[in-house]
Amino acid sequence: MVELGVNFNGNTSMEELCSRAKTAERFVDCIWVGEHRPLVHPFPLLVLLAECTAEAKIGTAILSAMTNRCFHIARAFATLKEVYGERFVAGIAPGDRHGLKVECVASRRVLSRLEKCISLISKEVPVLVGGSGPKVIELGSEKSHGVILNYAHPEFVRWALDHMKKRTYVACIAPALVLPDDENLDELLAAAAVIAAGANQVFLEEMGLVEKVAEVRRAAERGRVGEHRDFLLEHFTISGSLEEVVERIQELAGLGVDQVILGSPFVISRQFEKIINSISERLSA
Repeated sequence: MVELGVNFNGNTSMEELCSRAKTAERFVDCIWVGEHRPLVHPFPLLVLLAECTAEAKIGTAILSAMTNRCFHIARAFATLKEVYGERFVAGIAPGDRHGLKVECVASRRVLSRLEKCISLISKEVPVLVGGSGPKVIELGSEKSHGVILNYAHPEFVRWALDHMKKRTYVACIAPALVLPDDENLDELLAAAAVIAAGANQVFLEEMGLVEKVAEVRRAAERGRVGEHRDFLLEHFTISGSLEEVVERIQELAGLGVDQVILGSPFVISRQFEKIINSISERLSA
């Protein structure tokens, strides 16, 4: 059976994060924390999650190997492991070139830096490499414990799997939400637009999405991503009715995906406990 994960960001109060993590532990296989500037960095949140939960696997989805020092990542995970046990996994990635450019971070020698990070961090905890482009996916499949694909559309996942050098653990992460949810729909669309805008150029070219994603970028700059609602929901989210969300998870499992990670804003839904319980029950049936 496919494993289920949920991803928190640093935009939730500590009290709410702890409460929802306790709920999530009852239904999912792993709890993840994303890195999104200028939100709270994942490491303080990893500590909180370890304190709030008893046995849940906890990971980062995803730390940038370009904006964080890999030595510090490794030492932080070593400390967490010493205090809380073998509960942690490091999800690392270069970060998308568009985002790195915005932050004025050099993006040269990405693969060599990433490979060094994998070697260093994997001495402490398992490492999954977040990938959206063929070269990073290839590297992750060869050198790490697995990959986290930044895609959840079946066509995109098939494309990514074709670029793996060898079979390894595969997780998929995407913004997720059970609809209708007017309170969180705008955040879902914004998250999907970020994923689309930061997608790998080779991927966009081979999928025939260059012009469409350029339109999404321009709409995002004007604060009008809603103009591309249907495109974003279909291609860059796991969303729809409860049955449609479960169907997408099962479809990804059928492709060979080992874990599906439901990304923000899924965990902040007012119906979070009811929905995650229902999804878990349907997947177990």
